[in-house]
Amino acid sequence: MDKQLTIIPYLSFRGDCEAALNAYIRAFGGEICYLSRWAAETCKTPEQIGKVMHTEFLLGSTRMAAGDSFSDTPNGAVKLMIHMSGKQEALTAVAILAEGGVLLSPLKPHPAPDDGGCGALVQDRFGYTWIITCPNPDKQ
Repeated sequence: MDKQLTIIPYLSFRGDCEAALNAYIRAFGGEICYLSRWAAETCKTPEQIGKVMHTEFLLGSTRMAAGDSFSDTPNGAVKLMIHMSGKQEALTAVAILAEGGVLLSPLKPHPAPDDGGCGALVQDRFGYTWIITCPNPDKQ
C-alpha cells in the first residue's frame, strides 16, 4: 500500500462553485491552483456553460477539489472540520460562512473533558456543514 496516498475531498455544487471558492478562501485563506470551465461542446445543458467543470484549490495546507455537477445529491452526509489557531480567526470564519447560511451552533467551549477547545457549527449557503474549532482561550 502506498503510504504517500493523499485523499482530496471533492465538493459538488449546483452552479455556484466559484462563489463557494471565493467565500472559503475569504474565510480561511488559500488559493486556486487550477480551474476549468464547462464549454458549450462539453456540457449537457446550457446552464452549465461557463460554470466550473473542475477546480483544485488549497485551504491552508489541504488540497481540495470541486466542480459544478448540477446534481440533486445532498451535502448533508459530509461535514468539513477546520482547526483555527485562535478565537478571533474562528469567529471571522464562522461569520463569513454564515453569510446567507445558518449558524447551527455559535462558537463556545466544548464540554469537559474536551473543554480545552471551542467549536461552532455552520451550514453555509452552498449546503455544506462546517465544524470550526479553536483553542479555548480560558484554558490556556
